[in-house]
Amino acid sequence: MRKNNYPFSLVIFLLFISLSSVYSQQDSIKQPELIYRKNVLHGSFGTLGIGYSASIFYDRILFESQNRSKFTTFLRLGYQENIFIFSNGGNAYILEAGMLTGKKFSHFEGALGVTYLNSNYEYRVLPAFSIGYRGQKPKGGFMFRTGIGNPEWLYFGLGFAF
Repeated sequence: MRKNNYPFSLVIFLLFISLSSVYSQQDSIKQPELIYRKNVLHGSFGTLGIGYSASIFYDRILFESQNRSKFTTFLRLGYQENIFIFSNGGNAYILEAGMLTGKKFSHFEGALGVTYLNSNYEYRVLPAFSIGYRGQKPKGGFMFRTGIGNPEWLYFGLGFAF
């Protein structure tokens, strides 16, 4: 009498089909990546009541996490002109390392660094920092920021990501 191997073959076939469909479904469920444009050129205007500043900055994204809580780091280089009511003012060169949190348009922005200040032919190295709000869409071009910092004081800025 001959034994029938159909049930064993059928189980193997169904197992193979179910595993292959699971793997193919996982590829179709991938979330779209929220990747920022790596470069941002922006300017800002700041005031402290007794003085005013105008700055231009270049930001470069260094690291961007793709998990649930978005965390992005950047490096910022800047140049600033200062006008003080009681003095001649001066200019400053700024270098900061910073971070952004948030996934969509609204972000918390914080940065720390150094400022090389040239004021009345006096050269000083001072700490630089900024903390504030940044509006920038992932893959979007327009960006704005506002907050408080040194040497920007109370600032508002606009820029473009590329």
